[in-house]
Amino acid sequence: MKRLVWILALAPVGVFCQTPTSIEAVEYDPAGDRWFVSNGNSLLVTGGPGELWELFGSAVASHGMEVVDGMLVAIGNNTVRAYGLEDGALLGSLALPGASFLNGMGSLPGAVVVSDFGNGRIHRIDITDPAAMQATLLATVSGTPNGVVVDEAGGRAVVVTWGTNADVLAVDLETGAVTTLVNGTGLGNLDGIDLDGDGRFYISSWSPARITRYPNDFSTPETVVSSGLSSPADISFAVELDTLAVANSGNDVVTWHGFAPAVGVVEGGTGAGGEGTGGAASARWDGAGLVLHCGVAGRWRFAAFAADGREVAAAGWDLPAGVVRVPEDRLPPAARSAGWVWRLQAPDGTTASVKPGPRPQ
Repeated sequence: MKRLVWILALAPVGVFCQTPTSIEAVEYDPAGDRWFVSNGNSLLVTGGPGELWELFGSAVASHGMEVVDGMLVAIGNNTVRAYGLEDGALLGSLALPGASFLNGMGSLPGAVVVSDFGNGRIHRIDITDPAAMQATLLATVSGTPNGVVVDEAGGRAVVVTWGTNADVLAVDLETGAVTTLVNGTGLGNLDGIDLDGDGRFYISSWSPARITRYPNDFSTPETVVSSGLSSPADISFAVELDTLAVANSGNDVVTWHGFAPAVGVVEGGTGAGGEGTGGAASARWDGAGLVLHCGVAGRWRFAAFAADGREVAAAGWDLPAGVVRVPEDRLPPAARSAGWVWRLQAPDGTTASVKPGPRPQ
C-alpha cells in the first residue's frame, strides 16, 4: 500500500508564545483536535504543526500522559495527576509510595498502566474516581521499563525497555504475567510506543534515532522514520489523523509524521482526475453519504471510532468498480454521531480516514 510520509517541525513563533523545554512526552486529544506536550514543570498544548504553544492552565507533566475517560492523566515528577480536559483543573493526584522514576503510561477505560524506570515495576492505577485513585502492583520486570501502551484487544500492556539491544515485553492486564515479545530488537534505548488504527506498534529508539513499526505479532519490523529525530522520547499516534507525533528530547522539538494514504479525492463525476475506473481509491463525505471510488470491484470495510479511540461500529459492503455513493442510512446507527471518525479500507487494500462534516440544511 502506498502511503505519504511527511515531517513538520515546530519552531517558536512570536514573542508571546511558549517555547517547549525539557520535553519528554506528547499526547493527542481527539475531542479537541490538539496536542499536549510535557514541559518539565508545566504542560503545553497546541493545535498542531506551525501553531502556537500555550500553557494548559497550571497543569504539570514531566513524563507520560494519556487522554482517557474525558481527562488528561499525566506523570509529574513521580506523582500521577488527573486534569479536566476543558480547563486543566486538577481532579485528583496520587503519589505512589516507593516510586523511583515513574516514566511511561498507557491507558484503557477506567485505568492507566505506569512503568517505574528505576525499580522495574509496572503499576495499574484505577482512575474511575480521580479524587481517590488507587494503585496496584501489576508486575515486576527484568531490565528497565520505559514506554507503555495498552493493547486492550490483546489483554496486555506492551512495554519497551532501555539499554543495548533492548527487549519488548508484554504484561497480562489481569494476571501480571510477563512474556518477551522481542528478545533483542537490535536497537538501543527504546523510549516510546503506541498503536495505530490497524493494531501495529510504533517504537522510538535513541540508537539509532528512528521509529520502527511492528505488526501486531511483532514478527517483522520496518523502519518508518529515520531522519529529523533527536533522542526521540514518548510518541503518540492519532488514529483520526493517521499521524504520529514524536517528542524529541534532544532538541525540545515535536515532529509530526503523517501516514495518510495517497488517495485522490476529486469533487465531481467519474473520469475526472482519478474518480473513474482507474487511479487511486478514495473516500469522501458529501453531506449526506459516502462517495467511494476504487478501480476494482470487491468488499469495502468500514469502521467508526469514538473520540477516545474506541471502535464503536463496523460494516462491510460488496461494491462494483468505479464511483459508488453509500447513503447515510446504510451506515451503522452507532456510527452516525457528531465527532466520530470513520476509517475505510478499499478492495485494493488502500485505507482512508474520513471525518464527516455538517449535514446539508
